[in-house]
Amino acid sequence: MSNELPDKKDRKIALVVIDVQRKFTGGTVQEGKEAIKTMNAVSKMFREHNRPVIFVHYDGPCHCTAYDKEDGDEYLHGIISDPKDITVHKDRMNSFLGSRLADVIKECGCDSILLVGMVTQCCVLGTYFGAFEFNISPYLLAGGLISTEEKFNDAAYVLCKTFTLEEAKENLRTTKIPEPTKLYGSVHQICGVAGQ
Repeated sequence: MSNELPDKKDRKIALVVIDVQRKFTGGTVQEGKEAIKTMNAVSKMFREHNRPVIFVHYDGPCHCTAYDKEDGDEYLHGIISDPKDITVHKDRMNSFLGSRLADVIKECGCDSILLVGMVTQCCVLGTYFGAFEFNISPYLLAGGLISTEEKFNDAAYVLCKTFTLEEAKENLRTTKIPEPTKLYGSVHQICGVAGQ
C-alpha cells in the first residue's frame, strides 16, 4: 500500500467561498474588486465542470469590524452565486468546527478544498489549518482573498499551499470526481451549528 499523496493536479477539489458577507467590511476590510472578479471566475469554472461550489455563511454578529447596516448578511456587491451552490452555516472562525463542512466535502467526492473569501488572517486561515484535522487538503487561490491589509494576503500565500487560476482550470479539466452521494443547493441550506 502506497502512502504517496496525489499531486496537486490530481486532487479532487471543492471550491469553498468563506464569509463574503458585508458585515465583515466595517471600515477595515475593503471589498477587493479584483479578488471578487477572481472569486467569480473560479466559481464559474467549477460550476461548468460540475464541481461543488460551497458558500460558508457566518451566522451571528461580527466581532472583528463595526458594521451597522441591516444588510450585513448579504454578499459583497458583485459576488455571483447560483441556486445549485451549497451553503454551509457556521458560528466559529474555523469553518469546520460545529458545522457539516467536512461531511459535505466528502459527500461531494472531494479530498481537497480551494479556499477563497475573507477575512484572510481570521476565518480563511482558521479554515485552512482546520482542514487537516478532517484529512482534507487545503489550498488558497492566488488573488482570491480579501484581508484588512494586503500584507496578510502576502503572508498567507507564503505560508500556505496555493493554486493559480490556470492550475485550477487544468485540475478541473483533467481530474474527475464521483457523483455526489447527496444533492445540495439553495433548497438545502446546511446547518452548521452543532445540534441543529
